[in-house]
Formats: sequence, C-alpha cells, structure tokens
Amino acid sequence: MKTQSLVLRFLFTFTIGVAFIIMVMLVFSSCKNEQSGTPGTLQLKAKSNQVLKSATITSVSGASLTLDAAKVEIKNLRIEENSGNDNQNQSGDQSGNDGKDGNEKGSKPESGDSGDLKLAGPYSLDIVSGTASIDQVSVQPGTYKKVDFEFFAGPENSNHSIELCGTFTNVQGITIPFTLTSEFAETVQLPLAGNGIQVTSGGITTLSILFDVNNWLNKLDFSTAVVSNGQININKDENSGLYLAFLSALSKHIEIEN
Repeated sequence: MKTQSLVLRFLFTFTIGVAFIIMVMLVFSSCKNEQSGTPGTLQLKAKSNQVLKSATITSVSGASLTLDAAKVEIKNLRIEENSGNDNQNQSGDQSGNDGKDGNEKGSKPESGDSGDLKLAGPYSLDIVSGTASIDQVSVQPGTYKKVDFEFFAGPENSNHSIELCGTFTNVQGITIPFTLTSEFAETVQLPLAGNGIQVTSGGITTLSILFDVNNWLNKLDFSTAVVSNGQININKDENSGLYLAFLSALSKHIEIEN
C-alpha cells in the first residue's frame, strides 16, 4: 500500500509538472504570436502633383491658370490586404488627427472578415498646398495591393465632390476668376503599383492618393468659356462642354503613389 501511494503521488506530481510546463509553453507561444502580430501604422494622404497655390497651369490655348483652392471630398475607403493575413484590423478611433485635415468626422476603421482596412469618412480635403492628411490608423501587418474609394458630393463641400477655384489669364493678359464644381460620385478602384505596399509590425507606412489636378485642367480650352458677370463657371449646367472635357480628363488621371 505504501509503495502504491508513493507511485500515485509520483504520478500526480509528474502530471501537474507536465501540465505546468505545457501551460508555460502555451503562454510563451501566445505572447510570441501577439508580439509578432503587433499592428503597424498606416498614414493616408492626398496629394496633388505639385504645390498648386504657387504654380501656373498652362492650358491648350496658351493661356494660364492659377488655383486658390482645390477641394475634393471622398468616402468609403477600402484598402485591400492581399497577403493571406486573416487578422482583423482593429476598430476604434486610432487616427490621432485633430480634425483639421481629412478626419473631420472622426471616422473609425471598421473590422472585417479579413485584414482589409475600411474607413467610412467622409473626408473633405483641400490639396492646393500639395498635400492633405486623410487619416492615420493602426492596421495589421501585411501586403496591401488595392485602394477603392468614392467621390462624395456632401454638405462639407457645398454638395460638390470637387471644387476648383482660381484665375484664368488669357493670351491678352486679361484675368478672369473661375470656379469649376462637380458632383462626380463614382467609385474609383486603383491597384497599387508593383507588389503593393508592405505594412510591417510596429512600422510606419505612408500611402498617398495622387490627384493630378494639372492634367485635369490643362487640356481644357478656357478661351471658349462663356463669362457671366465677370466670372467663368464650369459645371453640369454652365459651360457644359468644358465640364464634360473635365470629366474625361478626370477619369484618366487619378493615380496611387506609395
């Protein structure tokens, strides 16, 4: 009986010891996996191809354009994670923005069934100075290969998705103020160049959407515009030929820069 009791005690002690070792190994493994899955930071920016406020855009007629404002409003950004990482991006307000740039609504990243990043917005942006911050968010490490977003004609921008304001100077040197407004509300699907962008654990990665305003405007012949009350207005109702030419150029000159 004494021998049997010692055997049972030994087996019990051995079992507890093994269980403790397994538990320690599981905790260590869990900590290691958690550390390897530390989110990275993705900075999202909107950029123009140059600092528009100090630039002169030459139009097809040889006349020139200068810009005082270049506003765009977008929403429903989706950045697709394409590396097989099934971890969900974290929800919650992780932007760190103060509301002075694009994150006026305090948009929060949405979780999904994959690592895709979804930001509802809307984001009202003025890129006349060359760049504007859209958001800064915490995301799971991975390779991101495509960006989708919608132009949004919302109240933040007087129900226009695009508003360009400036001055047209004709070949005789006469200056005329102009305003181009659009309610363009299409979804833009943009694959990232090369193999996409890589967000690393604990790293900071910047993704910039390039709005090539120069090429939106330089093919428009402003010399044909009808001037009303000393102003050129280009929209779906006024100077509609120039407006349609603008929409055509717009569809050809939206890029992603990483």
